[in-house]
Amino acid sequence: MLLLSATKTDSGVVSFKAGEIELNGVTVEYAREVISDYYTEQINNGELKIEINGIPFSIPYQDIDVNVDIDKTIENIKNRMPENGFEKLFSGSISYDAAPVFTYNSGKLIRRCEELLSHYKTEPVGEFYKIENGSLTLVPGIPGLSIDYKKLEQELRALIFASDGPFRININDSPVVIKKLAEPVYKEPFNTLVSNSNIEFDSDLNEKVINAKNSFDCTIVENNHELRLDTILDFSLFSGDMEEDLLNRLATALYQAALPIDGIKVLNRKPAQKAVSYAEPGLEAVIEGEGANLVLKNETGKPLMLLSDITLDKFYIYVASTGDIATGTITVEKKDIVPPPVITVVNTSLSPKVTRVVSEGIPGYTAYVTRTINGKTEEISRDKYQPVSRTVETGAKPVSSSSK
Repeated sequence: MLLLSATKTDSGVVSFKAGEIELNGVTVEYAREVISDYYTEQINNGELKIEINGIPFSIPYQDIDVNVDIDKTIENIKNRMPENGFEKLFSGSISYDAAPVFTYNSGKLIRRCEELLSHYKTEPVGEFYKIENGSLTLVPGIPGLSIDYKKLEQELRALIFASDGPFRININDSPVVIKKLAEPVYKEPFNTLVSNSNIEFDSDLNEKVINAKNSFDCTIVENNHELRLDTILDFSLFSGDMEEDLLNRLATALYQAALPIDGIKVLNRKPAQKAVSYAEPGLEAVIEGEGANLVLKNETGKPLMLLSDITLDKFYIYVASTGDIATGTITVEKKDIVPPPVITVVNTSLSPKVTRVVSEGIPGYTAYVTRTINGKTEEISRDKYQPVSRTVETGAKPVSSSSK
C-alpha cells in the first residue's frame, strides 16, 4: 500500500512513503519515477502467499501478470488532494493510504488456485439405511467439498501489494470452501421396520448373494406403485441349476416379507409345480418359464423401502416404512388331498411273492393361503400341487403251464 503524506511547501512538491522508501519535498515527476521503480521491484519479486491446512504455497506476481498503471496511480493520488491541487494545500500535513491502480490476469490466478486446491474437491456421499443387528439404522451422509474460486480470487486480490502475510485456508472451515450435502434418500425418514423374512443359500453362491443384496438395498416403492422383481434383479445373470434355484429363493424371500403387510396386493406370482425345500407350500415364488416375474402393488398408504442383510448362510429381506403399517398372520392349509398314483415295476431279481416300495410318493393337495389382520381374514392364493407317484417293485410271476 502507498502511504502518501502531503504538505503545503513549494508548488508541486509532495512528501510520500512507499514501503521502506520515504521521500520529503520532491516533485510529482520525481515521485512518479520512484513509485514506478518501487512497483517494478515488487512485481519482479512479490508473491501471493497461501497457507492450506498449515502448508505454505506461493504464487509469484509475475505468474499472474500483475502490472501497475503508474499514471492512473498518480492521478488517483491527485484526486484525493484538495480541489486546487498541490499548490493550494492548507498548512499542516495530510496522511492517507493510496492504493496503486493495478491489473492482473484473473484466469491465470484461478488456474493456479485450482492447481493447489482441486484435489481437495470431493463429491458428497449420500446418507443410506442399513440393517444392523436386526435394527434399522440411518448412516448420515458426508458433505462434498468444493472451492468458491470467485470468492477466493476476491480475497487474494485484496492482498496484492497490501500484505506479506498468507491467506489461510482450513479445508474443513473456510469461507472459500463450499460444503454440499447429497440429497436425502427420501423426503421423509424411514423409521419403522414393518416385516422381514429369510431364506438359506449355498455358501458357494455368496458373491451372487452379495450382488443381490446391493440391488435390493434402499429400493423405494411409493404408495400405489408396483414393486417388480425384474427391476431389482437381472434374471439373465442367474444361469445353471444352482443360480436359478437361488433366484427362486430370493423371490420367495421378498414374497414372504411382503405378504403379511396390510395393503400389499399380489399382481403376478408363480408357484412351484411341486413343493420346495426352502418354503412352506403356497409361500414360494418362482421365476420359471416365459414372462415369469414377481409383481406386488403397494396400497399401504405409505412408501416402502427394501433392505437386506446376510448372516452366515441366510439372506434376510426387510421392509421398512415412514410409519407404522398393520401386519397380519399368514396361514397355510392343505385341502383337496389326492393320493399318489402307484407305479409297479417288475424286478426279475426279486422272488415272485416279494414286493418292495422304492418311493412312498407324495399326495397331491391344494394349499390355501390366508392372511389375518385385526381379526379379518382374506384368502391370498390357492396353489395346486400334483401328487408324486408311489413306486413299487415286485418279483416276476411264474409262467403257468397252460400258457405254453
